[in-house]
Order: sequence, then structure tokens, then C-alpha cells
Amino acid sequence: MREDYKYFRITSNQIIMANQKAGVVIAVGQPQTITTSGGKQYAKRSLYVDCTPHDPITGMRSDFENKIMFEFIGDKVSLLGNVQPGQVVIVTFDIQGSEVKGQDGNMKYFTHVRPYKLEIRQVQQPAPQPTAQQPQYAPPQFPSQEDEAPF
Repeated sequence: MREDYKYFRITSNQIIMANQKAGVVIAVGQPQTITTSGGKQYAKRSLYVDCTPHDPITGMRSDFENKIMFEFIGDKVSLLGNVQPGQVVIVTFDIQGSEVKGQDGNMKYFTHVRPYKLEIRQVQQPAPQPTAQQPQYAPPQFPSQEDEAPF
């Protein structure tokens, strides 16, 4: 295996698109404080989003569900302050990889999805308050037959 892959650099003429997923918020986790084996502490909070696609013509939901849990870490936890279940959001994220040498000497590889931006696209609308039913049609008032005609 070549070792020069570690020195790969992106040149200015390459375009990298951000990874984004849109969906409906299913749940927002409670903030947690995580302590690493080195004693360092950081905050973590989860966002569970239903990103299952819909057919643009028929509106039918796909048979293949796509529910994703994003873990916001560190200062990004504050992005979830006003997020509520049922809201439509767009999550922008980065994909990072890491390798860890296990106790048995074998290398283990991990992929991490790191969200760094959250955009609320649709705010939940409050439920309409029930109102008293009023008749939409009132019968017309006709003058009685006993009234005198002017002619």
C-alpha cells in the first residue's frame, strides 16, 4: 500500500459539493456530556430525521425507508435549540473516516457523519382553534302575502 495517499491535497480548481439531506424531524435527543478515555469532555445531541423519498408525480412514499440519526457534537449542539418533531429540515454534513488499531493488532475503520449546519424549512403551524358553527346559508326573507302592494 502506498503511503503517499496521506498527502493528497485538493486543488483550487476542484469543486466539492456539500452533502445535504432533507426530511421531517422524528425526534430530538436530550443533550449528553461524553467523556473520552483521555478525560476530555464534549457535548452530544441526536437528531432523528425521516428522509424517505416521495415520487414527485404521484406523491407516493417510497417502500424503502430512509431514517437517519445525525449526532451533533460540541458547539453544533446549539443548532438543535428550536427544532421540534414534525418540522421539515435540511441537514448539511461532512463524512469523515478514522482508523483505530485494536488490541488484537487489527485495524478497524469507522465512518462518521458530522452535521455542521441545520436549516428549518417549514415551521409547524398551530392547530386551528375550534369555532362555533355558523350557518353558511340563510334563507331569503320574503315579504308576506298580506302586505299591501303600492299599485
